[in-house]
Amino acid sequence: MQTALATTVARVPIVVRCLDHRGRPVSLSAHTLGRGSSALQDLLRRAYTTVRGDAPTETVTVAFLEECEGKLLLEYLVVDRTRTSRWRKGRDRLRAEGSQTALMAATIVVTVAVEAVGAVAAACSARWTESDSPGFVDLVLDTAGTVRLPGAVRDWLQDDAALDLLRMTMSMFLDDDVDQLVIGKDPELPGRYQETVVTRSPGLVDFLGGAPLASLVGAGPEQP
Repeated sequence: MQTALATTVARVPIVVRCLDHRGRPVSLSAHTLGRGSSALQDLLRRAYTTVRGDAPTETVTVAFLEECEGKLLLEYLVVDRTRTSRWRKGRDRLRAEGSQTALMAATIVVTVAVEAVGAVAAACSARWTESDSPGFVDLVLDTAGTVRLPGAVRDWLQDDAALDLLRMTMSMFLDDDVDQLVIGKDPELPGRYQETVVTRSPGLVDFLGGAPLASLVGAGPEQP
């Protein structure tokens, strides 16, 4: 009788640093870590399901370790519990490649959504316009010009449940008085390391406290 094995088939490492207004590291409270990691996991699962375009059988999860004060090592993981036999090795390899591609795309959606919330909250005006690239949308900000984002990000910023998850994910700006959130992607791949910086603003504080993203209120998508 064949027994299913729980196997990690996809992994994306992330480094998160939390800094105060002087650039010093801020250690997050246990409450922030617990609530934030749970919300982050839900966002990642949403994004992964959207990218896969079906009901994936894999489990998507987030593991994290606070390496030192103000620095978190995250791992976005996809665990497959349906692998049963060495005779399916070729099929499993193809599924794993698909899972890794989907997880990397989901990682981008989550990171860009967090970055977009920070940018929109700090802007006086923001509006959507349709992009000429399938699957993407343009966000026009008075502070940063036009930014091209995955379409899923617009969907999230127009969905109350997703906005609540983003509030919880970014709760360190309220709970622990963080001024800057620095998200590093692909830290183990030389030449591909990138950082996304989200900065505290009055608008972001208001949003995290329950207010809408004021600059996007009533701003529906426009045709170019």
